[in-house]
Amino acid sequence: MRIGLFSDTYLPEINGVTTTVHWLREELERTGHEVYVFCPHYGREKPDPRVIRLPAVTFLFHRKSRVAFPIPLRARRILGELDAIHSHTPFSLGALALWAARRGRIPHVHTYHTLYVAYRHYLPPPLRPPRRTAEVISAVFCNQCDVVTVESTPVRDELLRYGVRVPIHVFPFGVNLRLFSRPIQHDLRADLALPDRAPILLYVGRLAPEKNVFFLLRMFREVALRRPDVLLVMIGGGPSAEDLVHEASRLGVARRVLFPGYIGHDRLVDYYRQADLFVFASKTETQGMVVLEAMAAGLPVVAIPEMGVKDIVRDRENALCAPEDEVRYAEAVLELLADASLRERLREGALRTARELSTEMSTRKLLAVFEQIRSR
Repeated sequence: MRIGLFSDTYLPEINGVTTTVHWLREELERTGHEVYVFCPHYGREKPDPRVIRLPAVTFLFHRKSRVAFPIPLRARRILGELDAIHSHTPFSLGALALWAARRGRIPHVHTYHTLYVAYRHYLPPPLRPPRRTAEVISAVFCNQCDVVTVESTPVRDELLRYGVRVPIHVFPFGVNLRLFSRPIQHDLRADLALPDRAPILLYVGRLAPEKNVFFLLRMFREVALRRPDVLLVMIGGGPSAEDLVHEASRLGVARRVLFPGYIGHDRLVDYYRQADLFVFASKTETQGMVVLEAMAAGLPVVAIPEMGVKDIVRDRENALCAPEDEVRYAEAVLELLADASLRERLREGALRTARELSTEMSTRKLLAVFEQIRSR
């Protein structure tokens, strides 16, 4: 099939949607399909004949986001030759996907990656829609597609509550396991000048309020009081980066918390494999790709079992589930640091989960959905 992937975020940007689209493209091409990615132009990317970059400007209220504009002639030609459309965002490129699908009567699958009601705070109050309005907007977009896929059952239930009436399929877009099997090339401790024996807690993701990152800092203070040798490395960037540095200082843990910023994915894969524990506290994830990445690295996870993460983690089988309570979460971290046999059991369970939810498996399921639509 000739498949078009539509996303308002793509390489060189680094985030969960970008990673999913990139890995999906690679897997579809590996299995013999012709794939085109329709995405914004960032002005610093390498030319790729299969990536259709549309003219775009920075979104005023979120500087990392782009809004794409009119369709170049080449894009129009390719749009008319597609056999299937898969949209990953509902904004400018999502609108283009809807138009192309309707105009060419092309099967259109939309994957609902982001719980948008949790991101309304990025708009100033005069422009910020009420929660119910945001829910209705999501439902209107989804109901114009043939099928919607979601990465967890809580998100499916959320969309049903919004009023989505088209079929909803639940399956995560998993991890490219081949990346986690190559030899390690980047040394986490050497790169960040970390002590040889200090246990490392790793967080990966946006540094933003919706990721519950300030809770992680408060939790880490409880860990540091009892284990002053432990370090916390928070990889990523975002609007809360500077505030987190100040908060770490206020909490008295600044010397034990590192903020290295964004890390390229090849290097990041190696960092996962060299940390001791992965800590995650977000309650707004549709899936939690970074949790799956940690599992693919065999890294024991401590997480709050909410929204999409709830579908991935199984307490004391592939992760430790902790409540949103700094002391009790810290106790789970300390227990895991002290118990090598528990870490090994969670490592084995995590690797099993990653294999079950690999990019290869999720791509097969997506192709089956397209075949169902085409056979109607």
